[in-house]
This record gives sequence, C-alpha cells and structure tokens, in this order.
Amino acid sequence: MASSANSVDHRPKIALVIDPWDYPFNGTVVSTRRFVSALEDQFNFTIFKTSDDSANVGDNLNANFKKISVPGVNHIIDRMQAPIARPDRQKIERNLMGCDLVHVQYPFLLGHRTIRVARRMGIPVVSSFHVQPENILRNLNLPEGRLTEWLYRLFISNFYQASDVVIAPSEFARGLLLERGLKRPVEVLSNGVTQAFFDTERTPTDTAHFSILSVGRMAREKQQDLLIRAIGQSQYKSKIHLTLAGTGPLTTTLRALAKKEQVLADIGRVNDQTLMQLYKSTDLFVQCSQIELEGMSALEAMAAGCPTLLNRSNTSALAELVQHPAAEFLDSSPLALAQHIDALISNPVLRDQIGTQNRSFARSRHHDQSIQQLAKIYNTALTAPGLKRAQPSTAG
Repeated sequence: MASSANSVDHRPKIALVIDPWDYPFNGTVVSTRRFVSALEDQFNFTIFKTSDDSANVGDNLNANFKKISVPGVNHIIDRMQAPIARPDRQKIERNLMGCDLVHVQYPFLLGHRTIRVARRMGIPVVSSFHVQPENILRNLNLPEGRLTEWLYRLFISNFYQASDVVIAPSEFARGLLLERGLKRPVEVLSNGVTQAFFDTERTPTDTAHFSILSVGRMAREKQQDLLIRAIGQSQYKSKIHLTLAGTGPLTTTLRALAKKEQVLADIGRVNDQTLMQLYKSTDLFVQCSQIELEGMSALEAMAAGCPTLLNRSNTSALAELVQHPAAEFLDSSPLALAQHIDALISNPVLRDQIGTQNRSFARSRHHDQSIQQLAKIYNTALTAPGLKRAQPSTAG
C-alpha cells in the first residue's frame, strides 16, 4: 500500500530483482508476487525486471530493463517465457538510491550487476536459490557433468558468496550450496502454500474414468513424456484421463506423443479456477520431474488432499515431500511407473490415506509461516549490527 502524498513512508525500501516479473508462468514468479502482495504494508518494493511495453505496470514497478538478445538462444528463452534483462549500471545506481536492501531472485546478468553496485553502495544483499544449473543445461541441450559443477561455482562466487544471506527453498537446496563450499548463512524458506488449497474440499468424480493430473512447465527435466508412456502401458489405460496443466517448449511434442500412445489427455495451460477444480477432483497427482528445488505444484496438490506419486530423483527435493512408501517411485522405465500407478488405481483406501497424510504435512509449509519468516530475514539483514558484509567477487 503506497503512502499518501502528505505522509512520510517509513517502510524499508527493498529492490527486488526478478527478470521475468511480467511473465507469471513459473513457480518463482508466482511465489514472489504472493510475497510482495503479503508484505507490501511492511516494505516498499521496487521491482527490477525485464521491460515489456505491453505489460500493465503498477506505480511501484519502475525499474524496467531491456531484454537481452542472445543469438542462437533467443528462441529457447522465448519459448520458456523467462526473458533475461540487460543490466544498465546507471539505471541500477539511480534506482538503488535510498534503498535499504536488495533481494535478488535469479543468478542472471541483472542480478550480478545489481549485487556489485549494492556492495559498493553499502546496501545489504539477500539472494535466493531458485535455479539449478541442470535446469539451464537441459533446456539448452548442453551436456551436464563438468558444466554443471562449473555453473555451481560461478553462481556461488558471483551471487551467493557475495550476499549477506542466502535463501534456499528446501533442505535439499541448502545442501547443494553448502556441499559446494558456500560460506554465507543459508536460510531454508519454503515458498509456502496459500490457505485456498487447504480450504479445498475433495470431490473426486465417480465415473468410469480415473483422472491423473500433473502440473508444471512443459520441459525436458519435468519428464511428462515418461508419464504419458507409463499410462500407455497401464492395465487401466482405457479408463485413464490425463491432464498435463502448464505451458512450455514441449507442449506440441507431448500432445503428439499422447496421440501416438493413444492416451486420452488434455495438455496445455489452464486458468487458476480450472486448476483448483482439477486439484479438487483428480484421483491421483503424479510428478515425474528430475529437477526440483522444492516442488510447489506437488505441495499444492498435497495441501488440497490429493493422493500423490512423486519421483524420488537424487537431483530433486521431491523426496522431502513423500509421506508414504507407495507415494514415490524411482526415476525408471515407463513400465515400472505404470506398475506404481496401477497399484494406486486398484487401492482407493490407500489413496485416501496418502491424501490425508499429504494435507497434514503440507500445513508445515503454509504460506503464512513463510511470510513471517521472510519478513524476519529482511529485518535481520536490515538491522543486525554484527552482520559481516560480504565482499564482491573479482570474477565476472
């Protein structure tokens, strides 16, 4: 809430750096918007973001930066709807004047330059760990291995080690940074599930079909293709209706695969009202993703009381969410996943038990708790007299 023209705004001013703010099609942007809305009475946010002339920009969203162009990669960036901003040092300096704190959400060029300017200006920095190098490399079709570790070192030296406090969305995410040598304090802060999901009353449809839902970006690491192939090998294939809710570069490919496998499926973006109805009525939520720093769609499904089947990948935090042995599978073949699905289809009592356990666990990651924790992190960074300011890396 902005102060009136005749009053003094005593809220601490926070520069929030998040390139794709105007593109709320991924969990990080959705979560960040929720936090800003919940905390705007306590803090005065200025959003550092990629410009978009067609966007409906509010009065406080006044630090717009042009989108960077990368020949050979632009088509991938456009399909992922995650534009990267081109940093403008003078604009950064101008918009940081009077700021009390910087919070960087993505380890990209704008975040890097803003951290360096903030350090020179003596402004404390909080950064969040939202992007695994594996996400970037898989979407660019680049080999992992050494490149993965190089990117981790780059992110740590240029972003996280140069921050006063680092926020990780799960213990798994925290461990990824610490085991690679990060020396800065790391706070585990869930993105949090809002009350609307807990208020959902389950109403599974009593029809001849069994509904399966998966929510997420249509991209390689999400492995929706594995789910389609598994349903294609299920003994209940003719009874299953699959919904893949989301958008991304593989949408058309996944639709073609479902047709080839003769799987009855709806694939594409849905609005919030439809998504909530899907959480209410689906018989089973399945998440095949190999790479997740928390797994917000799975958490939302759990809060809504959905029975779940989650991939226990060693490069994902989904394992932290599993509440029953029957609610997990190891990243494996379509046939093996089909057997897990069939076991749950044939056991409605077990599904109800998993759904009840899920909703109970999800309350430990309620958004209200996350709001309070983030406000505490901000206030500590703003006021702690003994906080040792990180120094900027000479790299980059």
